[in-house]
Amino acid sequence: MMYQKIIVPIDHGNRNMKTEHKIFTSGFVESDCRPALGEYLQYNGRYYALTEQRIPYMRDKTLDDRFFILTLFAVAMEAEKQMLKTKDTLLQAALPVGLPPKHYGALYRKFEDYFMNRGVQQFTYRGIPYRVEIVETAAFPQDYAAAMTVYQRIAEFNKVITVDIGGFTLDYLLIRGGKPDLSVCDSLRRVSSVCIMTFPPASIPSRTS
Repeated sequence: MMYQKIIVPIDHGNRNMKTEHKIFTSGFVESDCRPALGEYLQYNGRYYALTEQRIPYMRDKTLDDRFFILTLFAVAMEAEKQMLKTKDTLLQAALPVGLPPKHYGALYRKFEDYFMNRGVQQFTYRGIPYRVEIVETAAFPQDYAAAMTVYQRIAEFNKVITVDIGGFTLDYLLIRGGKPDLSVCDSLRRVSSVCIMTFPPASIPSRTS
């Protein structure tokens, strides 16, 4: 048996699952019969086929195994994209994952534990057998993680509001002096419309405002 490490960053959105190379709807149908078409897994004697009908909104995604099964899809898709050998190979997956800043403190440990200590998972994806063990998971506040990719630009300002517009929620977080201020953040559901205003350089608020 060979061992292959793979890092799979995943955004477990209520509308879409997002990895480095793939985006797919956060939903599937379960059956005891092999689907005739589409993307599907065979796992624990059942078939799971992706669908455009997403799972209803879940603040806590650890309540059942649905997001774990979607994670297996994500790992297999990334392994396929990276053209990793799967025959006689155990994929040891590390998962950087995200949570809305509003829920991060209450859920990050639970979300990390959700993926761990499950042992080796065996399934087939597109007819190809996979053996996957999740060996590491690290959760990050989503808005802050995204802001760090442009940290040098936002560090010039005393206050910066980051906004994460999802398919079903809008999350925002204040970054004050380059550090997250969790007293000014929220996760808003059922946002029907969002107005984003852009300003010319001369109108940008003061760095000390």
